[in-house]
Amino acid sequence: MNCNKPKLDSDSTKKTERLTASFSKSNRNVSSALGRMRGVILSPIGWQRFQAAKQQAELEEIWGKHFTQENLSDRTALSLNTLSRIFKREQGVDRQSLEYLFQAFGLELTTADFTTPTASGEEWENQRSNPQQDWDNAVDTSVFYGREIELAQLWQWIASDRCRVVALLGIAGIGKSTLAVKAALQMQAEFEIVVWRSLSNSPPLDELLSSLLKFFMPIYGEDPAIPNTLDEKFSKLMEYLRSQRCLLILDNAEAILQGQQVGQWRSGYEAYGQFLIALGETPHQSCCLLTSREKSREIVLMEGEQSAVKSLLLSGLTLDDARAIFQQKGAFTASETQWQILIDRYSGNPLALKLVATATQDLFDGSIAEVLTYLDRGIFVFEDIRHLLDCQFDRLSEGEQKTLLWFAIYQEPVAIADICESVVGSVAGKSVPQQINSLIRRSLLKKTDGLFCLQPYVLAYVTERLIQQICTEFETQQIDVLQSHSLIGVSEKDCKRKMKLRPIVQLAIERLLSRFTTISEIEEIANKLLEQQRHKPGYVAANLRDFLVQLQEIC
Repeated sequence: MNCNKPKLDSDSTKKTERLTASFSKSNRNVSSALGRMRGVILSPIGWQRFQAAKQQAELEEIWGKHFTQENLSDRTALSLNTLSRIFKREQGVDRQSLEYLFQAFGLELTTADFTTPTASGEEWENQRSNPQQDWDNAVDTSVFYGREIELAQLWQWIASDRCRVVALLGIAGIGKSTLAVKAALQMQAEFEIVVWRSLSNSPPLDELLSSLLKFFMPIYGEDPAIPNTLDEKFSKLMEYLRSQRCLLILDNAEAILQGQQVGQWRSGYEAYGQFLIALGETPHQSCCLLTSREKSREIVLMEGEQSAVKSLLLSGLTLDDARAIFQQKGAFTASETQWQILIDRYSGNPLALKLVATATQDLFDGSIAEVLTYLDRGIFVFEDIRHLLDCQFDRLSEGEQKTLLWFAIYQEPVAIADICESVVGSVAGKSVPQQINSLIRRSLLKKTDGLFCLQPYVLAYVTERLIQQICTEFETQQIDVLQSHSLIGVSEKDCKRKMKLRPIVQLAIERLLSRFTTISEIEEIANKLLEQQRHKPGYVAANLRDFLVQLQEIC
């Protein structure tokens, strides 16, 4: 008996393809009709345009004060209820209402200014069952804070400019994955197919392509027989990306990047680099949205003002958006100044703030003032945040780690030239610009007015590691950082910095006192090390002498 399935002739195949195309078009028409029934909301671009025009009008007409809801209702001839729905951007309104709103501030509404409402609740579950969308294990965005500017930028690049690759970058916990989902949901009407895949489990490219093809092939009415070779799989995927407008989201790309060399792929994952280059340089009508803590070498080479490849580095949340995280956790007491200090200390990092909010409730009954007393003592790296930063710090090369320690020593924004001058050895000094560049690509350093600095909570973490390293060297009597880094400033004239640095030595002494019996025992070790290291190059002798001076002051 012949068990082989009969092959379809060419006419039958063409008929199937036409039916599939008709079905897909019908689905899109239904989606458009549902969108009209739900009304429209301002897109991120439209929201930004309106906010800019409103702020300008407030500045010119009422000296920078804010229009009340009643003022806006009179100005736009829209009801308070309609205005509320427009500003919440969750429930749709008719397009004419948006036109009235824009006209009231001298704007013309364009198709880029509005979109259909983002799915949520039951609608979100229905979205997950959409046969042309695969959200896999994407995070829930039913609770989302701010990010209007970033959403507008992503909309511009992806929906309007039709970029082929967009990298969403930032330090751990900054909200890359959540923002990627939110942006994709807002832009889903711009795409025929949406696919989300996480790289956190480090799938080889061959495995990722197979997973994608298993989803794409039935949509195109093809027998889901996955090609055998990597090249064939890649060619097939590119065929799909050219034929329809698809949004491919790849989350947590840092999982397949090396730790020691920034932007380099792990052994066995080099094919991802070629994959990105093809996505960025080969003509197609789709987009790959990539999230990562680190910028890959390919993104660095391809991105540019006139390029179809872009990258967006995420900063922290604004004060109001950050406070919303705490409000979701419960009741908190604080003055406006205290709120500002707390948010600034954690640089608006959403995950760090969630952890702090929980700790504040559990330990201090919601009192921000009590948390700040611990922050003033330098104790604001809670265990969960420390673990988060440990994972990122451990990925760094030895040179990058030592460069970060200089920021703990300076405790303020610093120029590359200052660090180069401080580093022991001409070879190490010449490598400083490269190390700084690597740390920027790892989302750990930021540049302000020509100077480089760490975010406050990262600075506190690095300072803690510096103190821990100093104590370890005293205990083991194996000198490293005490030789390579000056704890008392590199210039005799730098008295201000010396006063700032003395607490680092004092904290190290306090830590040592918890490990040794007496001050005299610490003095004995310091004198022994000084005798051994007195004529060695570097900072070790000066650092040890300063330790002895401060130990005498304690006595």
